[in-house]
Parts: sequence; C-alpha cells; structure tokens
Amino acid sequence: MGDTSRRDELHREYWSTIKAANIREAITLESSNAASDAEFHIYGVRIAERFLNILARMGSTPLAWSTMIDIGCGVGRFALPFACRFQHVYAVDISEEVLSEARRRCASTPNISYHLNDGETLSNFADDSVDYAFCGGVLQHIKYFDVIASYFRESLRVVRVGGLFAASFQIWQSEETGTNRVGAKITAKKLEEALADAPYRIRYMLIDPKDPVPHCMTVVEKTAGVDKSDPDRLFSTFEVENGPFRTGVFEDLPSCAAMVEKWRETPRRITFYD
Repeated sequence: MGDTSRRDELHREYWSTIKAANIREAITLESSNAASDAEFHIYGVRIAERFLNILARMGSTPLAWSTMIDIGCGVGRFALPFACRFQHVYAVDISEEVLSEARRRCASTPNISYHLNDGETLSNFADDSVDYAFCGGVLQHIKYFDVIASYFRESLRVVRVGGLFAASFQIWQSEETGTNRVGAKITAKKLEEALADAPYRIRYMLIDPKDPVPHCMTVVEKTAGVDKSDPDRLFSTFEVENGPFRTGVFEDLPSCAAMVEKWRETPRRITFYD
C-alpha cells in the first residue's frame, strides 16, 4: 500500500464526501437510474459489452481463458458482466465499504475476488500476472494527474506482454488539479510524457461525437520493449474512431430520461488535444 495520508485523501475526495441515497447513486450520478437496480445493471452491461467486443477482437488470448483486473470496480457494475466472459476478475477499489457492497451484489458469481488498494497503485499484484486490465469511468474523478498516470503505468506493469489495458475517461476537464468529483485535466501530451518509458502501443481510440460530456475509450497493448520511434505510442496523432460509446445504451431506459434530455445539449469542448 502507498502512503496512508495520501490514500486517505484520495478516498475522501472520491467516496467519503458523497451523501447519496445509495452507493449506486454515487457511481452513476443519476439518482433515478441509481434507484432502479435492474436498469442500473442493464446500463452497466451494455457499456461492458462495448469493451468486451473490442477486447475479444484485439486480445491475444480468448477471454474465457483469461484474467482481468477491474480498477475502481465500485459495486461491481462492470465486474459482474466481465465475470460472465472471463475466467477470473480481480475487483479492485479504494473503499472497503464499497467492496462489501460489491461482494453482496455479485454473490452469485464465484470467479470474482475483491482487493482493497491504495487508490493509485496495484501493488498487491505481481508483474506480468494478468491478461487484461480495465478502468472505466474512474479516471475522470481523480484530482491528481500523477495518480491517473500511475494507473496507466501500473496496468502495463501487471499485464503480460501482449495483454491489453482498456480505459474510458472524460476529456473536457480544464484544471490541472481536480476538485471534488471533477478530476484533473487529461491530455494526449501529458499521457505521452508520463508513459515515455512504458512498454506499450495504442491499439484503439474512440470518441463519441454525440456525447455532450466527451469521453475517450482507449485500448493499449503491452509490448516486449520500448520503441520510442513507434507512431502508435502517440495519443496526439493516433487515428480516432468516431462512433457510439454511451450513445445507444440508455435511451430506452425510463430511469435515464434526464440523460436523454442532456443529449440535446451542446457538447463540452474537448481539451484532450490541448
């Protein structure tokens, strides 16, 4: 585990200040969707399927034979559908209370194990020990960019060569240090600098042009060495697919009516390429 005071701060910034009616509301930030356990689950399954389709196509090992780390797992919204496809899922979170809720919610799924971390590393996992890593909807809430970068580096450390790290994060933030639930600004240049010595190449990037809160979905592969001349290491120039990510997963769910209205808003400016 990392420094206790740092861990306490990260925990406080994400979970401890949230006064939600239930933990689901703290995750979705949509009170009506959080109130419907079934629709909260459906939304999570549909987002998970977007990632699973990409990983199944690009991965070097079949998902059913593979292990996955879910970083910032929360109550298991993604871990549960992942467990239906992977041999084993390691669900990681900074909050013991949230992990307890994940254990309860995913009790019928025997191939998920639960791991408390320090909020910035995967120190309880060995190098080259898993096949896939995932971090969805978490990075945009972390106030320090060095923690965001740490999760990229740590994911590349623990996956085997040829393994994939998939992440989604918002790309509209403007402040170098985040506040409350709005995290630090993430840019292509900052990621390239932070991962300068990491063994990786980008396999996939997607931005949903219809989402008024812009997100980037990215998949990177761990390579056997560091080839700094490889253009596929550059987030700033990698060819991005424009297509649906959150669009199409919620519009038929009554609990997401507020999100349907939000989709009529003008999208926020993308700051990822600043």
